[in-house]
Amino acid sequence: MIKWNALSERIARTKIRTKLFLLILITGALCLTLFRFLWHRKWSVYYFLAENLPSETLLLPMPDGDFFGKLRKEALKYDIPDSEDDKEAVEAIQPLFSLADEYTSIAIYGLEDGLYRTGCFPQAMLWSEPFNTFFQLTYRWIDEDVNQIYDMAIPFQNGYAQVMVYFYHSAFFFVPYAIFCLFVCVFLFLSVILYFVGKKLKTIVRLEQAILQMSSGDLSTPVKSAGLDEIGVLAMELDRLRSALSENFRQEQETHKSNQELIAALSHDLRTPLTILKGYLEILRLNRSPDMQTEYVVRCLQKADDLKEMTDRMFEYALVFDEAADTLPIPPHAKLPVPFFLDSLREHSDFLRLAGFSTELRILDMEESDVSSVHATADETMVKRVLNNLFSNIIKYADKKETVFLSVSVEESLVISIKNRIKKTRTTIESTQIGLKSVQKMMEKMHGEMRLQKECDHFRVELRFFI
Repeated sequence: MIKWNALSERIARTKIRTKLFLLILITGALCLTLFRFLWHRKWSVYYFLAENLPSETLLLPMPDGDFFGKLRKEALKYDIPDSEDDKEAVEAIQPLFSLADEYTSIAIYGLEDGLYRTGCFPQAMLWSEPFNTFFQLTYRWIDEDVNQIYDMAIPFQNGYAQVMVYFYHSAFFFVPYAIFCLFVCVFLFLSVILYFVGKKLKTIVRLEQAILQMSSGDLSTPVKSAGLDEIGVLAMELDRLRSALSENFRQEQETHKSNQELIAALSHDLRTPLTILKGYLEILRLNRSPDMQTEYVVRCLQKADDLKEMTDRMFEYALVFDEAADTLPIPPHAKLPVPFFLDSLREHSDFLRLAGFSTELRILDMEESDVSSVHATADETMVKRVLNNLFSNIIKYADKKETVFLSVSVEESLVISIKNRIKKTRTTIESTQIGLKSVQKMMEKMHGEMRLQKECDHFRVELRFFI
């Protein structure tokens, strides 16, 4: 079975010109064999038709069964001409030839000298031109196989003569039969060759249609397999090209979408610290809290540093929206102390209060002094961006009449929870929720997790950082 499969594959990989040459050779040999077989069976066909077709059928005339008896009897009435030039004797013996029908030829020769004396030619062979020329050429080609020739010595009044009798009755069957056999074999030969060529042409037409489909933008329809020869290899390579173009087109669309998301994310991330910075500067300009001016200036400088760091790390924004981002997370050994998270929450909590919100920050199940030695897997810049996104959403969508609850707990992981009430008159400033998408991806990069929960008109987000 393995050898047969290997042989089949080897034949399938044979070049088209080799296949065509072998096909011509084999088909030619088979057609020649078929012709020889049909021609060898010509007499069987002839007698079969002679027995089953009416005797008056033009293509199957038959000689008189008692022809030679009548010839011997009538020959005794005539003298043999001394030579071909003996006009009177030749004219006198002509009635003898009335025994021959239009398909029979008789020739009389001298028995001793073998010279031709006289004879008659079959009238049926005298076709008009050009058919007679065609018939004669065809008949000469098959002459040796179909001639019915009889040679005998027959007594006349003045002695014996050599008489040659030619029956041409079968010629009017074998000439069409030979043409028929030749036509069948040539037709079979051309049919096999044209079938092979037509099959390859159909494959080429199918490839042409596939190329036209690809040129029209259809890159989803696969190119059908066409074997392992040159056309088959072309089909496989064309299908690979289609797949490559489809993949490139898909990546181009995803890159375009990623670029749009990148621009939206960058705009969103930069807007939040800018808003906070503007808020602090507005407070300083109005001199609302003189005792906190130094602290607000420090915070303004910190926000300016955050903006600078964000613009310096634009490449990391691209990674957030890249498919390969999941394969490039921050290293597990990147650790931040829990007080860093508390300070960041306090800073945002203070800004929320300045914006008119009331906030409450809780450290659950432990004292703040007990968590100073605990570290969580996180990146400083990404944590700032995560909190900036979440508190930016609070400013946009939270109800200022309700308290914003912030909580921190340390169990198997560091858990930060933010809960607020959604204001009734919502705007459509951020219908794409690009901020939450950014938070989700950045938490995944930090090996963390973000959980969202919405109950009635309350919104709760939970961030988990592994310790």
